[in-house]
Amino acid sequence: MQVVILAGGLGTRLRGVAGDLPKSLVPVAGRPFIERQFELLARHGFRNVLLCVGYRGDLIQAHVGNGARFGMEVSYSQEDPLKLLGTGGALVNALAQLEESFMVMYGDSYLPVDYRAVAAGFLDGRSEAMMCVYRNQGLWDSSNVRIDGDRVAFYSKTAKPGEADYIDYGLSLFRRTVLESYVGQPLPLDLARIQGDLVRRGEMRAFVAKDRPFEVGKPEGIADLEHQLAAVGQDGQ
Repeated sequence: MQVVILAGGLGTRLRGVAGDLPKSLVPVAGRPFIERQFELLARHGFRNVLLCVGYRGDLIQAHVGNGARFGMEVSYSQEDPLKLLGTGGALVNALAQLEESFMVMYGDSYLPVDYRAVAAGFLDGRSEAMMCVYRNQGLWDSSNVRIDGDRVAFYSKTAKPGEADYIDYGLSLFRRTVLESYVGQPLPLDLARIQGDLVRRGEMRAFVAKDRPFEVGKPEGIADLEHQLAAVGQDGQ
């Protein structure tokens, strides 16, 4: 299955430690973060990656190339870094390059989940979309999801305390037809709006991840992931 990585963000919270590097190239345990993502995906047999790039996308392309030296097959969708489209807009912009079904993750997320099981759970069902969730209970970030069986019953980035006990894991799967319906919508378009629309229509399945997510969009997140990689013996350079 194709994996789309949204790597066009500005990374403003990391400027103090990373300068003008895009988040994908910020060092984590001595290596650019995107290499850590590639390692994780390849470990589960996923090698077909579409990178949606914007801010300093030239640096990402120069480092990654076609992905062959990392054992990956990488293509690119470029947006104007001065006219960012939003996370959902980036997917609409990449529509011609999207496969019939695809997986989406963020350029600052390290997600230790069973990707094969996630993909199989989606392809075996008839839903238009699936969201990976984690029973967070406000621990790692503000909870923003409730599930009912195998469906996402509630999703809101502005959920109040007590409204939710799961968190959006940062990994979602879609049929391409979902994005086709957003062509021509005002930009920037946040992926959260698309996800929210699907949830309200009862069309978003849920996959519960067992292990916590990591996010390197801020310095403390990098430290957390470096500690985790060291703990599992995957911090070698």
